[in-house]
Amino acid sequence: MSKHTTRLSGLGLVATAMTVLLASPACSLKVVDGPVVLHSNLCGHWGGHTFSYVVEGKRYIFWTGTLYKWEKRQDGKKKFPVQVVGQYPRAGTGAAPAIYTFDEDAADLFYAIEPLLFRTPDGYLHMIVGTYHATDDPLYTPGRLKYYRSARPEDVSEWVDRTELLPTSKLYNAFHLRMNVGVTLDGKRAVIAVLCISRGGVPVPWNTPVIFYGQREGPDFRFSEPVKYHDPLPFFYPQVAALPAGIVLVGEVWENTDHVTARLIHLDWQGNILHEEALPSSHSNGTYVSYDMRPERPGVWNRLRIYERYTPRNGTNYHYFLTYDVKSRKLQVVNKIPVEIGYSNMGKWLHVSPAKSVFINNPMQGQYWAWMGDILGGGDATHEPLARTNPLELGYINTGCALIPNPLTGSVTSPREIYLVSDAMNPGSNWSERGPQSLLLWRLKWDR
Repeated sequence: MSKHTTRLSGLGLVATAMTVLLASPACSLKVVDGPVVLHSNLCGHWGGHTFSYVVEGKRYIFWTGTLYKWEKRQDGKKKFPVQVVGQYPRAGTGAAPAIYTFDEDAADLFYAIEPLLFRTPDGYLHMIVGTYHATDDPLYTPGRLKYYRSARPEDVSEWVDRTELLPTSKLYNAFHLRMNVGVTLDGKRAVIAVLCISRGGVPVPWNTPVIFYGQREGPDFRFSEPVKYHDPLPFFYPQVAALPAGIVLVGEVWENTDHVTARLIHLDWQGNILHEEALPSSHSNGTYVSYDMRPERPGVWNRLRIYERYTPRNGTNYHYFLTYDVKSRKLQVVNKIPVEIGYSNMGKWLHVSPAKSVFINNPMQGQYWAWMGDILGGGDATHEPLARTNPLELGYINTGCALIPNPLTGSVTSPREIYLVSDAMNPGSNWSERGPQSLLLWRLKWDR
């Protein structure tokens, strides 16, 4: 297998990357199971790099999706898109897979997105379900939210509707549904970050960022009415970290389509901004996007690792790795790796040990690659393709989003293995309708 070795130091590349064959890499990652087809008839997981569509429990990997095809209503109109949530057993548990279908209908239902999942330490699953509703104005299809909680821990087979614990307000009651969630390490608080809209932008300007604060009461969360925390931000769909010291949000802002940048916003638990800062960017036109944020290491959430990709109109592409110190409110670039455009697709960074980490992405939406070693400390790192993840060899057109469970949504991450989920476009799929696609699962293991 071809492996590329890169020496990393501080903020850049010290030696030109070269292709070599390594007998014993600093850290190797191998596919040991998969791909398993979780479902074969879903819409693509739009923006799955960002949103909480996959959660890891003690016995299962939990996932959500929206069916690509659905039946017609009796009046001949298109039926409400069906949302699904599933569970697949972790290796060695002997547990059984299951799928639950949310198949509701109403005259004004227009469309739906993949539900968002988060998990509390007692094993209960919590799900935010979003639906779009038609009005007499074709340009205004407001999103509505529902909140469900699993009837039993680690089990998707039955859900309890607790939407009455998710109040809206007279002002903030219609939404763009590309939203995100976060839960504290102890599972006692949770937040939902979403954009608010109104017809014609009156009285609420389009894309006004609001946040719901949730407090645990028994097995449920009781949420506050949404609180505005910032002036309108176009398409701000952030990663979310819920911490004792407040909420950290990181996402891109499309104010200038020629020079898209990402932003960090640190709030307190009342919606006040404690710190706001643009992630690093140059003056060159291009796109700076951030699709991943995780604790620096398991159980330590006072320092967050942030990944940002830079794609210029012309010039060198970069993978940025940053640290945000929550207590000091300092944002720092830890490494900046130049890459060929073919390797620049977004991905996920994960902790292995104090001196080792891994970055996983799928260049050109094809085979997944692993960048391994001392990515953040200036030592050697290798990057190599992951076997059994080439979509063409598996009979698919491409791979889509890298979905890897995140502790910030309550996942129980494993010390020596990674569960990687990706949507993959089926042959003959309709590109404009994002489907049908299959949702694939791999289990990867460290070889230290």
